[in-house]
Amino acid sequence: MFGLPQSTELRKVVHKKLIFAKFPGELNGDRKKRFDNDISRIGIVNEISPSSVNIKEGESIKSIFVVQIELKTKNYDERNVLLISKLFGQQMLIILKYEEEYQLAVYQTKLLYSDWKSNSEMELHLNGLDLDSMWLNMVEQVSGIIPKNGNSLDEQIAVEVEKAKLMKQIDEMETQARKETQSKKKFDMFQRMKEYQKLLEKL
Repeated sequence: MFGLPQSTELRKVVHKKLIFAKFPGELNGDRKKRFDNDISRIGIVNEISPSSVNIKEGESIKSIFVVQIELKTKNYDERNVLLISKLFGQQMLIILKYEEEYQLAVYQTKLLYSDWKSNSEMELHLNGLDLDSMWLNMVEQVSGIIPKNGNSLDEQIAVEVEKAKLMKQIDEMETQARKETQSKKKFDMFQRMKEYQKLLEKL
């Protein structure tokens, strides 16, 4: 799938009761019901490791699981995907499948996503000298976040998060300013928008 080597393929079902047992505090009552309503099926479909591909272990990463989640709805709760990403205590590439569309997700300081695409449009390249560098490359492919200005990947992710936050504040402020009838309040809002814009340009 998505160009991953056949040697990495697995077929292991992950039963939802395993996840309910591992995260009883997070998945109870309505949360458990929402998890069940969001997710149809979970399976480990690939394992990328020195035994399945020609690559060395990394200092911190010994293997990467690829887990496919079949969704009942496209409007899923991100918290459910976050729990699954922490299930095995190691790096995991998550394939979210809804009908005939796919979205990729990885956890690297936060959950990062690709756009929704068809099977034929989705492709992954296993690049790296070892599993540590391969994982970072995989995160870049999924998220589209590329380190700049000497930043590490984690530092660049933090920058992108801050950019998104500022852009949201600018959009919200602009919407409020359009509705505001008092000229002084409108002026103050535009001044704040300029401040947000300056902060955005510095990032």
